Amino acid sequence: MNKMKRNPNTPKFWDKLVDRVDNIPLNDHITKDRIKYVVGLIPDEEIKILDVGLGYGFLEKEIKLKKQHVSTYGIDISKKSVIRAITLYGEKFIVGSAKAIPFPDNFFDVVCLLEVLEHIYEHESNTVFNEMKRVLKDSGTLIISVPLYDEIYRGHPSAHVRVYSPEKLFTELLNNGFHSIKKRYLYAFPSLYKTKNIINRIFKLRIPNNLIIVARKK
Repeated sequence: MNKMKRNPNTPKFWDKLVDRVDNIPLNDHITKDRIKYVVGLIPDEEIKILDVGLGYGFLEKEIKLKKQHVSTYGIDISKKSVIRAITLYGEKFIVGSAKAIPFPDNFFDVVCLLEVLEHIYEHESNTVFNEMKRVLKDSGTLIISVPLYDEIYRGHPSAHVRVYSPEKLFTELLNNGFHSIKKRYLYAFPSLYKTKNIINRIFKLRIPNNLIIVARKK
């Protein structure tokens, strides 16, 4: 029997990437759009949000700027990512895995899992969804984003171990006790981003590069 390859997404791997975070401006158009859209979904109220796999902290930065009443928590396997978030945003960030979220049941109003699932092997996805369902309030909202139709990167900094289509993500949500209530597709254009997106929305010239889904417990 062949042993499954070791997941390249280790704490050491992401610590190295986070070391460069201060030199990485948020100038990627599709990332900007994703963060802007997700923050727009969050009401400026006394609610608790969990960012699973907080990474470079782009979401935390925008929430701090635009949502004064929201309390943001976060976990990441990268210790350097967590230390940086604590320094910038306070003590609500913990080293932890999506497979064993270190927070109580029914604790969060919103759970965000942005650009994370593609780094987790398929046989572990049920555990991840169960953990999100556990920590999310019954009336809470789950926000997920994944790249679409991407290759599995071997030796690439993105270290994806799964390829997603919209159908695959919708099926995973349903099989794990969630139903989709809203979706948004994003398209990657290296130049004339806004103009090309407007044209593409009208004429449907290319397939989407990213999918954001808002879901709730069934």
